Amino acid sequence: MPSLSSHRFRLSSNKQPIKSVMSVFEGHHATVNCLECNRTMVPRVVTYYGQPLRSICPFCGATFAKFPSGLQRFFEHFQPKAPSLDAFKSLVMLTLCFGLIWLISDWVKVPEEFSFVGTIGTLILAIIAAAELTVQFVEFIAAKLSHESNYYWAGLVLTFLVLSNENSNIINYLLLFLGIMILRWFVVGVLQILRTKGQ
Repeated sequence: MPSLSSHRFRLSSNKQPIKSVMSVFEGHHATVNCLECNRTMVPRVVTYYGQPLRSICPFCGATFAKFPSGLQRFFEHFQPKAPSLDAFKSLVMLTLCFGLIWLISDWVKVPEEFSFVGTIGTLILAIIAAAELTVQFVEFIAAKLSHESNYYWAGLVLTFLVLSNENSNIINYLLLFLGIMILRWFVVGVLQILRTKGQ
């Protein structure tokens, strides 16, 4: 009668090799470096009523990543994730096209509507291009300094509100600036969607 130890030996000798747990994570890193304290850590997720808000460093509490809400994810389709001059280049090209129409309408005898479209298109697109350049400049500065660009925009709006409290005429410029930014957001969003579909 074989002993219990021999059974154990047979069972262990017939056992199939199990795939290493480490191979499951091959090419993936379970830990990351905190951007604030530079420690190696596993981010902790902060939730609100079951919805993830952000992940934080367990050592210093700094925010590592933010999880956008459904509305923010919808708006992200209209805004590139990183500062980019692609939309500005497209707007400059469109401005030059309408400017060419404007110049041709002055040189060649064409209907006045043709000249009107060229003039209005050139002016509007030039203003939108300038607004886009301003936005990308603010986003670039915020990314360079590792800041949230929302604070820059909030500071700009607060500055406008303080100045409009001192001088009521500035509120008209504030409304004009807001209208230009909304128009720029819509136009750049359409260009972003068209570029995404083209890829």
